[in-house]
Amino acid sequence: MNTIDQAWDRIERVADSLVSLGCFPLWTHAGKWETIAFEDQERGVLPHNGSWMVGDLPAILWFIASHEGNDTGLRSRAFQYSTRLRNRSTLKAFASVSHLFFRGALVGLTIAGEKKLEPLVSAAAATIASRFQEIGYMKSFGGPEDHSYPFTTVDDAINLVMPLWHAKKTGDRKLEQSVLSAADEIAEHLIRADGSTAQVLRMDDHGRPAGVDTYQGLSPDTCWSRGQAWGIYGYATLYRLARKPEYLDLAKRMTDYWMSHVRRNPSPVWDFSYEESADVPRDSFAASLAYAGILELAALSDAAYGEKLVAYARDMLDRLTVQYVLCEEKSTGILAGAALDVPHNHGINSSVIVGDSYYTEALWRLSTPGGVVSLPQ
Repeated sequence: MNTIDQAWDRIERVADSLVSLGCFPLWTHAGKWETIAFEDQERGVLPHNGSWMVGDLPAILWFIASHEGNDTGLRSRAFQYSTRLRNRSTLKAFASVSHLFFRGALVGLTIAGEKKLEPLVSAAAATIASRFQEIGYMKSFGGPEDHSYPFTTVDDAINLVMPLWHAKKTGDRKLEQSVLSAADEIAEHLIRADGSTAQVLRMDDHGRPAGVDTYQGLSPDTCWSRGQAWGIYGYATLYRLARKPEYLDLAKRMTDYWMSHVRRNPSPVWDFSYEESADVPRDSFAASLAYAGILELAALSDAAYGEKLVAYARDMLDRLTVQYVLCEEKSTGILAGAALDVPHNHGINSSVIVGDSYYTEALWRLSTPGGVVSLPQ
């Protein structure tokens, strides 16, 4: 059994244990999963209530079902977990409700063709689009009536996917242009000329850019590695939907920066301002997210560049599997060594369900011919 086959065996065993919890897993603490009940909608806003993570176990289940040839029993289990998100389809409290349904329902609709999920995806996307339009930008936290936390982030590039998908599906050109403008604004202010990223774009009371900041990185001037990964995945996926050449160029620039900084250890330091050191926390969550995004970018790129990206991602994922997955004593999750929030000393050296989800996706992409979460055009 090769490394990747061993990894799939690990993924399936962990998924079985997570399903047996009878709730949504979020991240591990002292070897046990922090969870949230199916019937809950949200649990506050900051720092990490975890509500935005509840779509990632359903995503893992859909990738397993697809990898196993859309086995009826596995599809049924994945569908059951996706439908447990229904009570959250009207939430407007935070931008990552979009990520929640992108992972928890749109993945199943697109990679498995589960048409029964379309009403849920459409209802959630309509809510997300409504919140976006009421606020005027993809505000990270707070509903339309809440003026706290006036900022958007590079992380929010991926949260623009659902409203853009909704705009394409419904033919809403005004919404489509608003989403693309928001993506352009994030790119203009948070993606630097060298391909590195800042995390936070503060907004004024009128929704206009008012300066750069960070919440997860070392400083506004440095590059938080998971923010870099969100940017790669987000703009590659936005390009798939919008076909704006600028987004493909942005994803390539961010990817080139990533590859120039992540060469030996497949899991990056949590902020790229740090040199390689045993004392600096690493983030396997950032790694899995980046490699899934790089494989998406590979599928959208010319043959030569695409082959380069696949070779790099395959090598890094093989190393990630050996160092962070198959050493089971390190974690009760799939992927050990995540750093959820270093500045606030939260979830360091843990497993995080979102990182586990993107790791599973990256392996699925490698093992599936043309393995791409091909969103409807």
